Amino acid sequence: IEFDPKTPIKKGVHTRFLSMTEVPTQGFAIGELEERPYSGGAKFRLADTLLARITPCLENGKTAYVDFLNEKEVAAGSTEFIVMRGKHNVPSEFVYCLARSTEFRKYAIAQMVGTSGRQRVSADSLKNYLFPIPKKERLIKFGLVSQPLFARISANNKQSRTLATLRDTLLPQLLSGRLTVRKAAEVVA
Repeated sequence: IEFDPKTPIKKGVHTRFLSMTEVPTQGFAIGELEERPYSGGAKFRLADTLLARITPCLENGKTAYVDFLNEKEVAAGSTEFIVMRGKHNVPSEFVYCLARSTEFRKYAIAQMVGTSGRQRVSADSLKNYLFPIPKKERLIKFGLVSQPLFARISANNKQSRTLATLRDTLLPQLLSGRLTVRKAAEVVA
């Protein structure tokens, strides 16, 4: 697993940005991204895992699986993310599941340093985490089983966001009387 791998973005280039507030403590559905000129921070691409490095976000479980970018798109995020990326045929889903595992999180929390309230874990200390590495065949099988599940979760998250937007658009109009239920049904159909 690579920690904070080199991912190029030129300063000033407009890119999507993910703030820590948009990262969940459970699951991997992120909130809204904003577009802004790149000026620093974590750089990541599709299928990376983002792990919060700072108190209390790490303890609260803030971790994201990057399923919201296009194939060659690079985005940026808070400086308080550690980017994790599989290498040597390690499926990205395995990396995310490892980052979510209780044992890994306990290790990461134990490695935090700094003043109370501003403690952080470094990517370098996470490189020293020891765990049994599955054989190549098992990793391949894990990928074959987990990839469709992650794809389904991603599709469900996208559908949920679409439905929430539809609700937020139609509900005020229905409540104000500007739109009837019959007309709303036509709009949705």
